[in-house]
Amino acid sequence: MDEVIAGIDIGGTKIAVALETLDGEKVAARRLPTEVEIGAYAIVENISRVIAEILEENQVKLAAIGIGCPSPLDIEKGLVMSPSNLQNWDNFPIVKLFKKRFNVPIVLENDANTATLGEYNYGAGRGFKNIVYITVSTGVGGGIIINGEIVHGVGWGAGELGHTIVQPDGVRCNCGSIGCLETICAGVHIARRAKMRLAGGEPSLMNELVLNINEVTAKTVVEAVRKKDQLASEIWTETCRFLAIGVANIITLIAPEAIIIGGGVASAGELLFAPLRSFLPQFVSMIPLEKVAVLPAELGGESGVCGALALAKQVYLESYQVYEV
Repeated sequence: MDEVIAGIDIGGTKIAVALETLDGEKVAARRLPTEVEIGAYAIVENISRVIAEILEENQVKLAAIGIGCPSPLDIEKGLVMSPSNLQNWDNFPIVKLFKKRFNVPIVLENDANTATLGEYNYGAGRGFKNIVYITVSTGVGGGIIINGEIVHGVGWGAGELGHTIVQPDGVRCNCGSIGCLETICAGVHIARRAKMRLAGGEPSLMNELVLNINEVTAKTVVEAVRKKDQLASEIWTETCRFLAIGVANIITLIAPEAIIIGGGVASAGELLFAPLRSFLPQFVSMIPLEKVAVLPAELGGESGVCGALALAKQVYLESYQVYEV
């Protein structure tokens, strides 16, 4: 019976599950709603049932599992430590439960690092050894890979790029700090700044794109920018400038071969990347920028589950090598 690996990407609203052979051939992929209200144990049972069904349908044997899940986590103990979008997952023993069900090697990683691994192994990061992945969406997060390895840092906390300070006199972030990159570039904060200025009476096409200003989102701002709206363009330019400051700091500190940017805000494409690249020379002086690629992510919503598959393959190979010795 052929062996396969499973990747699981757990989010607050949906879960992606994928199985592939050890040679990288896709076996099956499924999506299911998270249904946070049913509780952590029931969610794990739903995921387990999906995996078991795929194994039965394809007559294959499970060899390893990789899991991507929102932080905070205790990776060494295999625990989920009450993420904000997974209520009541307090010290939840997710690895132990999957181990009990399938009895295979299992590895747990935070969702940002998992997405980073996805882009590194399957997407825009292929061919590089040193990359930084940034997701710009509801929040701003990311991961760092140096010499092919995820950088975890103290307390598994490396890569919290959204909480680097770029505007010390700015607004307070949910993390408690003031002026985090996330407070300017995250989708909710792009929308916040637009709503504030619209409420102040500034004219804008955005008023015509929504029924009331409370419905304004980052997508509304992007749509108005494409229509050459002045107010939206000012907000967007500010967003790109501060994102460039954050990216420049990363380039100066780490000197990666590539910065890969994904997430909902990054789906604006060259509307984001063109001004971002044009701002960078203002903020980078010690690193040759021509040697750093600034690229859009390639995998979209699949980066997490692809990274989970990469984790599964890695833990399988490591356990196999130990067994062989």
